[in-house]
Amino acid sequence: MFATSLFLLSGCAKEPTPVGAKLIPAGDLIHLDTAIYRSVRCYSQSNITQTASSPRVLVGSVDNLQSWGLIRFAYLPDSVASKQFVSAELDLRTIYHYGDSAAPFSFTVHQILSNWSTDSLTIDSLKAPGFYKQSACGTYSTALLGDTISISVPLDTAAIRALGTASDSVITNFGLLLKPTNSRVIKGFGSFTISDVAMLPRLLLRFRNAAGNIDTLIESVGAHRFVTTGPNPVWPSDSTHLYVMNGTSSRGYVEFDVSALPAHAAIHKAVLELTPDTRLTQTNFFTVDSLEAFFTGDDGAILTYISASGGPIHAGDSKVYQFSLGSFVQRWLRGAKVQRVAIAGFAEQAAIDLFAFHGSSTNAAFRPKLTVIYSLIQ
Repeated sequence: MFATSLFLLSGCAKEPTPVGAKLIPAGDLIHLDTAIYRSVRCYSQSNITQTASSPRVLVGSVDNLQSWGLIRFAYLPDSVASKQFVSAELDLRTIYHYGDSAAPFSFTVHQILSNWSTDSLTIDSLKAPGFYKQSACGTYSTALLGDTISISVPLDTAAIRALGTASDSVITNFGLLLKPTNSRVIKGFGSFTISDVAMLPRLLLRFRNAAGNIDTLIESVGAHRFVTTGPNPVWPSDSTHLYVMNGTSSRGYVEFDVSALPAHAAIHKAVLELTPDTRLTQTNFFTVDSLEAFFTGDDGAILTYISASGGPIHAGDSKVYQFSLGSFVQRWLRGAKVQRVAIAGFAEQAAIDLFAFHGSSTNAAFRPKLTVIYSLIQ
């Protein structure tokens, strides 16, 4: 009996023959229909990036984009205030670049004078009077810097002594600011979240003890951020393009009108296609060439637990990014008033990439397209 049941079950899994198909009642057949929608609106909007979890501290300048780094070493003992310093240096390891890898690179190091424990920092708040000491406590400059190079930046020992001057009521260790003075390239240094100790930021301090010998203190635990200038101010009003930029961060939003779909339709498949403008798109070689789509609620909130990953699909010389949005469209049909998709870069807090897609006011063939395959529920 068991063997017979298996035979019958496996037989039912096969496609019915033309003769068998005619025996199935018409009402039991699934009739699939396809609907194609073009976006009705596209726009870009800035978003605060949580760079505290980034494996990189980005420092440098490319065109109108700047990135400033912040590093604070924890557990710096207040005893350094009374030590006889021999030297102090900041050690960093390069692991990334954005822009011209062969361009000169330089930055200055400044003592930070204010707390910065949140991710709400902007370039304007960094430039505000009193945030950092204007005179530099260290400088670094080179004609060429590779992506796997360790560098050492000599620091003014007076600045490090000031970081360690603390009391029960006063905290002075707000860390160091890395301010770019170059153009054409942004470099990424290993951050405190990396497991490889060789890539961690280090503060190397040398003191002379009472016996005249040299003592060394190495700090490699702390907190970090990087803060970039905001997205191009013309992006939000540019309906011909949809801009998604990691690091800054700028997210893209695409809206559709699928009200023509029957309310009782069952969604079998829904695919969003975005066509990049290769003239404006600029990505790096260190991160995954992919993006994420997020469902947005009627109140505008991004629901990160409803998402879909998207990547490039090549067809001849053309390239599109595809996202599977079946669950999105099904929710739209079940009463969601806002039919909007948010597009963000994959690991947007870890790198800088610019994805420029054709928007809703460009040639119809390049506009964001949503293809929906559905059937009617009997």
